[in-house]
Amino acid sequence: MKRIEAKVLAAIFVALISIPAVVFVIGMRPEPNQNRPPTPLPEITVAGIMDRELTPQLDQYLEDSLIITPGAVAAEAWTDVALGDNPNEEVTIGTNGWLYYTFSLSRPCLASEDVATFVDVVERATRVVEATGRELILAIAPDKGTIIPDYLPDDDTCLAENADALNGLAGPDSLLTVWDEMRTARANERPIYFRLDTHWTNEGAGVMAKAIVERLVAGGWSDDAIREIATVDHDGDLTALLGLPSTEEAIELETSLPDSEQTRETRPLLTAAAVEYDKVVAVDFTATNPVIGGATLVMHDSYGWALTPMLSPYFERAAFIAETDPSGGHMWDDVAAAETIIHVSVQRSLHEIILDKDLAASFVAAFADEFTMTEQGTKETGERLELAATDADIYVVVEMSAGAESAEVAYNDATLKLNRDSPRAAYYVGPGGTMFFAGEVDYRIVSVGE
Repeated sequence: MKRIEAKVLAAIFVALISIPAVVFVIGMRPEPNQNRPPTPLPEITVAGIMDRELTPQLDQYLEDSLIITPGAVAAEAWTDVALGDNPNEEVTIGTNGWLYYTFSLSRPCLASEDVATFVDVVERATRVVEATGRELILAIAPDKGTIIPDYLPDDDTCLAENADALNGLAGPDSLLTVWDEMRTARANERPIYFRLDTHWTNEGAGVMAKAIVERLVAGGWSDDAIREIATVDHDGDLTALLGLPSTEEAIELETSLPDSEQTRETRPLLTAAAVEYDKVVAVDFTATNPVIGGATLVMHDSYGWALTPMLSPYFERAAFIAETDPSGGHMWDDVAAAETIIHVSVQRSLHEIILDKDLAASFVAAFADEFTMTEQGTKETGERLELAATDADIYVVVEMSAGAESAEVAYNDATLKLNRDSPRAAYYVGPGGTMFFAGEVDYRIVSVGE
């Protein structure tokens, strides 16, 4: 260890172990922890300071000795970091003060068959939505490590490989990726991601907002419409995971179109059983003199929060909902009301949201009543439905029978549970196979595009 690093570590270490003594001197006393006396300060030697076994002992000493619990948690985290440990493996500690979400770095590499499946799902989802007379944009937000890999402790990830595989696709037309645009923005020294947070900034989200608007209306975007709201201290979600809550300075931006006024209202969502949904709400925007007319639904994950103020003013009517699965009962009304559907999800979630869930089938469940039905019936527990392989866009829509409280349906590798709040699901027939049922379920086979 370099001499200056040793001095800094020693200073941090001395400060940490001195805290309980200072607290004691001013008259505060720790209470017994879980009916036992406080843990004494472990024996410390110069040679033993870097011993990993010392970390948990010192953690317990600090936790028992400090009066204020949040202070104890932070002290533990600082101790771990100072001694070279990571307080939370969900966070990857990079260089120059950069933090990364470990889950995004550990995503599997997309094999050629995965890419082919991804294209197939996106193409089918596009056909499903367009068959109802609507337009779909599937926007993929790049992970921070894809655009800013410089501060990663190592490059042993599939981020760049996966991004290149998706960004190099010639289609489908509904797919929207902005890796090149984000890298250009970064090269221009624009602050597009937070250093201490998983997400992009308003500046970064603005790159996607521009791409979406331009995809819908060529020439519709205006760089001059972006204005600065305030400079704020942004809470880094990754620092909270470390137990060391910290902030970084950030400039909040929004779009303000000339000669246009925008209103904003929040409303609850209702499940299929007319019960208020308690997980997300809809945020409705209306604008005068909009660039994009009609009703738009923006379905998004957490990356949509920074996107909302940059994108929403362009629409005549837009509902923004932090939900990426259109099949849930609480989404049916908004999906049906939309003329344009924009689906926003981050790169790391492609498997769960698009591939494993089959986004196309999820849209079929939402639009089930709009497709031609070729067969219907009812199945009870233990019964089966044999499905022949097909190359056509054929789906089986299953819905819990009236009066049932729950049901379960399994087909190939997908098993879905139905309940009164979300009683419907759909499956792409594809290679064919056997569908199994638990509970009483009504089914119908529908053909998309006929």
